Amino acid sequence: MAALAASRRLLHLRPDLEFCLRSRALTPFRAKGAGGVQHAPPHRRLVSFRQGSSNEGNAYAAKNNAMQSPNEQFLQLSLEEGEGDGTVSGISESILQDVKKSAIELLAIRAYTVSELRKKLCGKNYSVDTVDSVIADFKSRGLLNDGYYAESFSRSRWQSSTWGPRRIKQALRQKGVPEAEVDQATRSVFQDVQGDEEQTTHGFSKASMDHLFAQASKQWQRGGSLPLEKRRARIVRWLQYRGFNWAVTNSIIRKLEAQHPP
Repeated sequence: MAALAASRRLLHLRPDLEFCLRSRALTPFRAKGAGGVQHAPPHRRLVSFRQGSSNEGNAYAAKNNAMQSPNEQFLQLSLEEGEGDGTVSGISESILQDVKKSAIELLAIRAYTVSELRKKLCGKNYSVDTVDSVIADFKSRGLLNDGYYAESFSRSRWQSSTWGPRRIKQALRQKGVPEAEVDQATRSVFQDVQGDEEQTTHGFSKASMDHLFAQASKQWQRGGSLPLEKRRARIVRWLQYRGFNWAVTNSIIRKLEAQHPP
């Protein structure tokens, strides 16, 4: 450990070197003379080495970042300049790096909202101030964005499970997404008007209503052997369970009965 600390200090004393830390899962190892299993420190690999002016280094780093995919960004952390055992805004740098590593490992598995990630990190007994500092850093880098998360979640649930706006909004609120982001995401998905001449019906674009009708038609035809009233009640439950209001539900049922008469 002493050699590792000395190496870190040496690297920090050279601000003209650019390097980054790739996240690695901790692997157990048995230390000589010790009876228990300890965790090895994360493996560090020098991925870029460049000497020259700070402007040249910044341009090189910007070019590398532009070529990275979002997942690759999640798997890298830039080491801040300064002493390895110093502090950043009153927070120990070593602890700050530990929190960043934990956040990177979580985000590499799946996307999180800001609220979800904060709860996960605080659940690891990190201080609130340290967690908030990391959250703010990740938001500034674009690694956390509730607006993008909300739209992606809404579109996925709509296309794969035919969830309506009401159910999607409820799920996003439970994930801690702000109300403004929730409303914007559902409008983007369900009112995605492609032309000025295309109007929305009950808050849905024509494409969205066509998609919903196609999915409802499958359910309607599966109940072909049922009496009309039970068949209609079955579709009402199917639509309302997925979060569609009565106006949309009634419109779909009337269209089903017109195009698929009993």
